[in-house]
Amino acid sequence: MLMRLQSAVSLFTCSCLVSVATAAPANIGLVMTTGSVQVNGSSVRGNSALFSGSILKSEDAGTSLQFADGTNAIMKPDTTMQVYREHSVLQKGIAMQRGVDKHAVLADGLRISGATPNAVALIGVKDATHLEVAAQTGETDVWTSAGNLVARVEPGKTLSFDVGAAAGAPPANGVKLHGILRPHNLLTDDQTNVTYQLQGSGLEPLVGASVEVSGTVLGGASTSATPAVVAVSNAVKLNSLAAMGEGQQGGAAPSANAPIWNKSSIIFLIIVAIGGTLLGLAAAGELGNGTSSVTPTVP
Repeated sequence: MLMRLQSAVSLFTCSCLVSVATAAPANIGLVMTTGSVQVNGSSVRGNSALFSGSILKSEDAGTSLQFADGTNAIMKPDTTMQVYREHSVLQKGIAMQRGVDKHAVLADGLRISGATPNAVALIGVKDATHLEVAAQTGETDVWTSAGNLVARVEPGKTLSFDVGAAAGAPPANGVKLHGILRPHNLLTDDQTNVTYQLQGSGLEPLVGASVEVSGTVLGGASTSATPAVVAVSNAVKLNSLAAMGEGQQGGAAPSANAPIWNKSSIIFLIIVAIGGTLLGLAAAGELGNGTSSVTPTVP
């Protein structure tokens, strides 16, 4: 009887220890600041442990985050971010993530991750529908939550994203692309640097030419390795003057045929533009910055 009681007590104690360990938030790194930072609403100065799910708000100075996976981030003053072991959620302000290929950043419903090892990205959130992404080192990919590749940002470039509901939008997954048609009917869109596989008749004579293509993206999400397939409804060869004009302006103006995606019965439209004022100021002297406007692309 005594042995049974001792076993029951031991089992209860172990269960309590497991429950406490499970309930305790995971330590995922270290937060460091020369000023003060709010951690879950409490002001902290100097260094402090970083726990999964914590909401950080930098105050009067920049804040550095060192993650257990070896990556790190820098939050500019007046920036709010929620951190987890494998990713962070930027709610407001500007943050630079080093090693974004290992530690992605979510912002305004989009996922920013590195396409190359040790990629460094600068992300700025203006509000719930406007954000900017700049690539400092390596290429940076921008994805929708459904896993569709929106744009690839090359080193030294900045893209701004305007995310909103598309009123009077064309059928879901409609797309309009500009670029040079390559063998095997591959086309990389000039505005977003995303590659698509075209499917349709009459494309062979256009290989090697600058074209404008309208069509529908077929099922399956695009990836950096496997391009999405576009069923072409119309393909037009652009003359050299038109192609030159588009290159100078960063692409054609947004139109009713702009790329869109249907996500959870709500159609969203992402307008992508080269350059951005928010990160242009923060990245002065560090990142290149364009000024041209670019065609909309897909969420």
